[in-house]
Amino acid sequence: MKSLVVFATRTGNTRRIAAAIADVLRGIGPCDLVAAEAAPYRIPAGTDLLVVGGPTEGHGMTQPIARFLEDLEITALDGIAVAAFDTRLRWPKVLSGSAADAIAKRLTGDGADLIAPAESFMVTRKPVLEPGEERRASAWATSLATTVSERLSRVITLPKG
Repeated sequence: MKSLVVFATRTGNTRRIAAAIADVLRGIGPCDLVAAEAAPYRIPAGTDLLVVGGPTEGHGMTQPIARFLEDLEITALDGIAVAAFDTRLRWPKVLSGSAADAIAKRLTGDGADLIAPAESFMVTRKPVLEPGEERRASAWATSLATTVSERLSRVITLPKG
């Protein structure tokens, strides 16, 4: 299974979550971890899973993630499983908003196959990650990998002829 994790960060918290996700995915197959500003707008051939995440600011996505999603070729998502995450304060979403929800909405609007609900990882007001959030990100990545692996094992190759 080949994966791509694209992230934006301001204080390093989202990068830490993205790295925890990528570390798990690398245990299953190749996985690139790329900042949104350097991410390809055409998903590399053979990619099975795209994970996109960033901090929640102003009730939604930061500019680097919004720009990446705007420039991403829509056809680049054909046949690729996607998942979205964010880092945000532990406030009700009505108060904080959620970059993950906005990312998921954009990806599915472009026809992507969202394989899990958008996920939020919590930070404090300092801002630092709450205890256990990297471990929770690893568990989430494991569930994503299981879903994609099961999906890939169901792919039937028809004989030519």
